[in-house]
Amino acid sequence: MDYASKIKEDIEILLEFEKKCSLALLRDRVRFIRLLKTAEAGTQAAAGKVIGLSERQAQRLWRVYQQEGLGGLLKKPAWGYWGKLSSIQISHLRQFLLDDQAQTLADIQAYLSNNLGVEYTISGISDLCNRLNIKLKTGRPVNVRQQPGAVQAFKKNLADSDLTMPMRLYSSMMSFELAPVLN
Repeated sequence: MDYASKIKEDIEILLEFEKKCSLALLRDRVRFIRLLKTAEAGTQAAAGKVIGLSERQAQRLWRVYQQEGLGGLLKKPAWGYWGKLSSIQISHLRQFLLDDQAQTLADIQAYLSNNLGVEYTISGISDLCNRLNIKLKTGRPVNVRQQPGAVQAFKKNLADSDLTMPMRLYSSMMSFELAPVLN
């Protein structure tokens, strides 16, 4: 195949792109095209072998170049999968959780389904919470018979009372010396 006529870019342009690419993956892709253009490698398999690719991977690169051109080869690959939620939806979810509106994974699932239109299974919700470092935070148990404002009233009364009185009494007792009793 006559790669020199099928590759539109000049060799100088390919060398310039090769030098400017910061990612090694993209640099290797440009080098692959340059090797074919200059006939340093006569086949796709040979050009792929120079940059460490198998024949099938080299064929894929050539197909991408034919369909999308050099721009298609220079697209940065999207690494990683962050789930179905966008960053804005994640911030809405975090706000929902900060408002203590969810007690269970099913509550989170219902919120995501109803408000954000994203469907997750319960195990998917669990994985999402692990990935986002969302941890279950529970309050301390409260006695059923406890009156609602009793704890706050007790704390206010405790703060208002003079807590130093028992300490003064104790220190005065400790400083009192008993006279030795002589027999």
